Amino acid sequence: MYEILDAIADSYNPLLGLVTLMLLAYTLWRRRWAAAGRLSQTLFGGLAIAYTVQWLDHSLDIWPALGMDYSTHSAVAMVITLSLIAAAPRLRIPALIGLLGYALLMLYQEYHSVADIFSTALVITPLWCGVLLLSRAVSREVATQSA
Repeated sequence: MYEILDAIADSYNPLLGLVTLMLLAYTLWRRRWAAAGRLSQTLFGGLAIAYTVQWLDHSLDIWPALGMDYSTHSAVAMVITLSLIAAAPRLRIPALIGLLGYALLMLYQEYHSVADIFSTALVITPLWCGVLLLSRAVSREVATQSA
């Protein structure tokens, strides 16, 4: 049973990423350039943040110094989920249920503790929100210059 749940956990972020990339492709196909730009910025900017924080943690041992572990899997899942919700608010409930289920699965499989997941979210979410605000400001600036 552990192996089956492990396979599900391992496939969650890639599948969530695929859904988000499909939404991006659909947005581009619909020629919604500004929306596609915002989704790209929040998704890829957020992923850059998640992996930069991972690198900082590995370099400086931030989480271990606090007796915790930075959860890259949680950070990536948060970034993709938040980007998906920002681009398609109608998917908010299923995306949040999926994220909660993923967190519970990580806890059940003992990959991370509640503190690991929560502390990661406390760092990643505000940084991602900064990317969202920046992407919206850029989008407004581009729209103003185009008008």
